[in-house]
Amino acid sequence: MQKVVTTEKQKHSALLSLDKINIIFGLVAIVAGIVISIAAGQLGWIVLFAIPGILILVSAISKPDIGIAMLMFVVFAQVQRVMSEINGLPGPGKPLVGFVFIVIVLRFMVFNERPINWVTNSLLFGGYAIFLLLSVVTADNTDTAYIEFIDVIQNLAIASMILFVVQNTSSLKNTVRSIIVAGLFMSAISVIQNVTKTYSYSYFGFGGWEYSGYVDRPRMTGPYETPNPYAQVLAVIFILAFERALNEYKTAWRIVSALAAGLIALAIIFTDSRGGFLNFVFTVFVFFLFNRPNIPAIFITFAVGLLILQFLPSNYTARLLTLFELNPFNSNASQLTDESFRGRTSENLVAWRMFLDNPVLGVGLDNYSQYYLDYSRQIGLDPRREARDPASLYLQLLANQGLLGTTIFLALITLIFVKLGRTYIRLDKMGFKNEAYMTSALFAAMAGYMFMSIYKNSANTNVFWSLVALCLAASQVGENIIKQENETTPNSKPMKRLA
Repeated sequence: MQKVVTTEKQKHSALLSLDKINIIFGLVAIVAGIVISIAAGQLGWIVLFAIPGILILVSAISKPDIGIAMLMFVVFAQVQRVMSEINGLPGPGKPLVGFVFIVIVLRFMVFNERPINWVTNSLLFGGYAIFLLLSVVTADNTDTAYIEFIDVIQNLAIASMILFVVQNTSSLKNTVRSIIVAGLFMSAISVIQNVTKTYSYSYFGFGGWEYSGYVDRPRMTGPYETPNPYAQVLAVIFILAFERALNEYKTAWRIVSALAAGLIALAIIFTDSRGGFLNFVFTVFVFFLFNRPNIPAIFITFAVGLLILQFLPSNYTARLLTLFELNPFNSNASQLTDESFRGRTSENLVAWRMFLDNPVLGVGLDNYSQYYLDYSRQIGLDPRREARDPASLYLQLLANQGLLGTTIFLALITLIFVKLGRTYIRLDKMGFKNEAYMTSALFAAMAGYMFMSIYKNSANTNVFWSLVALCLAASQVGENIIKQENETTPNSKPMKRLA
């Protein structure tokens, strides 16, 4: 956290705070030693593998961005769901959230930290949560709406913690690196599983796949259960890894980022997600709008392209060409030959009709599926007799939350893009190129996520809210840098630098 100590009294207070935190470290170390000794006697010395984890957690007390980085790995790699739902083991997500929250409270009370702009940005989440509560109250099925409300509130709480911790370049880099490692981990498993055809092995739940009659081969799902959300998240991580492969100063991290970008691109192909491929292309396009390709960028793009071409499935191009069935001049939806397109068209038509029947507040949070079959029978496109969700996040918002909720949501997303764009321009002009590059990558990642949300409804998840928080945090980092630079050189032009 960035703080300026200006008086001797403040220096003395800071030293006292440091003494307090050292005492806490000592007590934690003693307790950890006792627990490990007892556990080793009962369970064997295999518990020594827990020592690195304990050390990381303890170090997070003095450097909380380590805790946030760990949490981002858990969120993006879906570790909590895999551990609890697939392996039947306690997941690290909830304990880690609780731990980071305690660390934040400790630093708030002990170090008297007051992060810049944290309250303002967190209030944005608070305002959105108030409307969601209204959507719960007005819903016909309040139980379903309440469950969804609690889930979103939990994600908003994590987002607020990210805003509190990520306040400088170092913490932003650590968080982005953790997400890249999560992408490398997931995509490596997917690529290995696909290339070796080891579909019978689940890789502890991280090697998911599903067989699709549409493509007559397994489609990689990773830990996300279905291919499309997996591809959507991978596209986000790809552009973060691609940017770091171009601009990371540490050679080791540049290599890791380049490897992650290549494997993630392959994993997106192996999902056989047409929407994921469009998202991938759009995200890269937006990134290059900010950053004109230089020689390294062209070389890496060419290398990734060659790598992808070597592993393209035989009928992948033909599958992509089916996207032309969705052209706006195809006025007769019954002429669609792709079964999945017929189902998605039905879901979207239902959402639109549901919105027209309930234009202001919608049918209530997460209540769309309660009415889907009634509307679907009237349309007659979808032969499936099961509750469904819309194939578009925006139509889902219109159906569930009406025009009011959709307007509030879009206002929040627009504000994020405005903040990121303004931050990028100011950092670039002041010569903070590395920070500007990361900001442009986050802008492209967010743009790609919201682009795919036009035809997929999977954006409103824990990954989405973590991405929203990280984008707002990047704008915080930029504002903090600009403020510090102006305070350092108030009567002269800012010194340009490249890091």
